Amino acid sequence: MNQTIARFAAARIPVEFVHHYLNGTLEAHRTHFSSHVWKRAHSALRSSESFNRFVTWEDETFPKRLLEIPNPPYCLFYDGDLEVLQERTTAMVGSRELNRISQSLVQHYHSLIEETVSVSGGALGIDGLVHHHAVNENRPTVAVLGAGLNNLYPAANRQLLLRIPKQGILLSEYAPNTPVQKFQFLERNRLVSGLGDTLVVLQARRKSGTMNTVGHALEQGKTVFAVPGSPLDPLAEGPNRLIEEGAIPLTNSDQIIRDLRIVR
Repeated sequence: MNQTIARFAAARIPVEFVHHYLNGTLEAHRTHFSSHVWKRAHSALRSSESFNRFVTWEDETFPKRLLEIPNPPYCLFYDGDLEVLQERTTAMVGSRELNRISQSLVQHYHSLIEETVSVSGGALGIDGLVHHHAVNENRPTVAVLGAGLNNLYPAANRQLLLRIPKQGILLSEYAPNTPVQKFQFLERNRLVSGLGDTLVVLQARRKSGTMNTVGHALEQGKTVFAVPGSPLDPLAEGPNRLIEEGAIPLTNSDQIIRDLRIVR
């Protein structure tokens, strides 16, 4: 059954279709899905393609956080240690652009990376700095990719991404050979926020992919922290705006770590 679910995922079959397939209620909902979806589903069911290193929502090791979000993934392809997904996590996101304080900002919040499992999107900029700090400190980190695991992107982060599975994990809802497509990065943002117990926005322009991740976090009921910055800094526009709208200003890691220590 799990291979069938993985083939459905590779064919990009909607989650609702898979629900009905598993519950045996497809015929009662036949008209809910287009002929195009049915054609892809029949092709997936006839396929003999086999996948390795994937986890479906039928498995105990599937990250439970993702079962609670809108439009949950039903299959994740991975490289690394699934167990890190059971630990306390902090999603840390930000601009693909960097400025003179970006690295210092990530260093300032180092304890979030060292005392929780950091989650980010594997991209250039803040994502890369977060993952880089984690691997250099031998701490697990989660990189949620916007393409298949055989198409690591961006190329500039390839060597960094290859290091992550030694302590952490690479995740993708796309089958391993899925090429890079722009819309997939917006789709994956809901998984970045969904995997985090909280979301921290370090730097971002007012209109950016980072703010798209924030939108998913709010829809998922996550607590959003934002790092305040100078009104003259374009990369502080996003966090400052979030704070105006009710996000929690984050000036030091203890605001989050303190709660972690209490739970322990």
